[in-house]
Amino acid sequence: MEKIMEATESVLTFLRKVPLSDSTIEQYKTHLCGRIVPYCEANGIEDFTDAVMLAYIDGQMSKAKQGELNVDHVIHRRKAAALLADCMQGRELIWGRKNYKQKILCGCFNNVLAHYDACVLQRLARNTRQGYICITRQFLAYLEQNSIQDFKKLSAENVKGFILAVAPNRKSSMAQVTEALKKFLSYMSDTGIASINAEQCLLTPAPRNKKLYPCLTDKEAEAILSSVDRSVPIGKRDYAIIMLALWTGLRRVDILSLKRSDIDWNRNVINVVQEKTDVGIQTELSPGVGNAIADYILKGRPETDAPYIFVRHLKPYGRLSDTCANDLMDRALHKSGISHEAWDGKSFHAFRRTFGTRLVRAGVPVRSVGEMLGHTNPDSAKRYVALDIDGLRLCCMDISMFSSKKAGLA
Repeated sequence: MEKIMEATESVLTFLRKVPLSDSTIEQYKTHLCGRIVPYCEANGIEDFTDAVMLAYIDGQMSKAKQGELNVDHVIHRRKAAALLADCMQGRELIWGRKNYKQKILCGCFNNVLAHYDACVLQRLARNTRQGYICITRQFLAYLEQNSIQDFKKLSAENVKGFILAVAPNRKSSMAQVTEALKKFLSYMSDTGIASINAEQCLLTPAPRNKKLYPCLTDKEAEAILSSVDRSVPIGKRDYAIIMLALWTGLRRVDILSLKRSDIDWNRNVINVVQEKTDVGIQTELSPGVGNAIADYILKGRPETDAPYIFVRHLKPYGRLSDTCANDLMDRALHKSGISHEAWDGKSFHAFRRTFGTRLVRAGVPVRSVGEMLGHTNPDSAKRYVALDIDGLRLCCMDISMFSSKKAGLA
């Protein structure tokens, strides 16, 4: 038990440096020393591995479902157990969200995936990289389930079997699955891990029709801005974020990652290296947006050394998560009385579509719109032309010269 006790102290030391409030640290100490350590003692556990951690979490979740434990307590114990497992496996301790349902791969597969990620996927945008890792991990887990742990035995039939297994839940994203598998199989072929031809195994399916989501009307945008209570610190933060999104078109991830050093107040510009494309862009800092950001920094932002402009208002004062931005949008829509249903396009990204559409309506050339939004593909900005209904009406041809034999079209 000595190793587990040392790891527990290391976890508590890490939590004190996050930093968290004293009450929160005491809470985690109770879960670690009062629950997890006794669990290990009772079961003769000397090493708190990932497998042990998952078994412990499953047991706690089962008790919560039966009403024996408070769900909030289980969530904290799950976090504490994950940190303890990371510490005992020599991994870096990170305070953040974690996927607790992730399939644990065998040592060989796990090493190959780690090398593939480090040597190939690091050049991709974060979201793309995470998507590829998820699909590759699913593929490796599928191979394990079918008793294949030697890549030399990998065949086209195994790849086909995986495609058929995931297809029912991937009806709209099979192109991504195919592309991710092609990349991984090519990597294995290039490194000599497996001798399989990715191009022969996989054919890229026809691209799906992309739904054209609407932008916000001027009335809706004004209602959202007016709904924010700017008299409180969180309101000042939310208002500045919405103004940035609405008048610069920056993506959510780039706004949440914005640092003070990214703003040149003398030249009234914002310099950002986009998370999605890793391409730097410079956008204008209008007076309205600048005043909103300054108001938050000077009168609403908590005192913290965090480099990000927009931070949590509860300890630890770190970068806002994507979930916080989604909650911000939901609050704004609810307070402004704007109806919202799943897949109706009224997400945070609607601000970016609104900015692009406004540029098109103002007569800005499509290529220039793409450059202002940081698109790497010049054709990406053409979607905003389709949202300019009034502009499209000007392009309509007069069809009165064409006769029709159907009464319904007369």
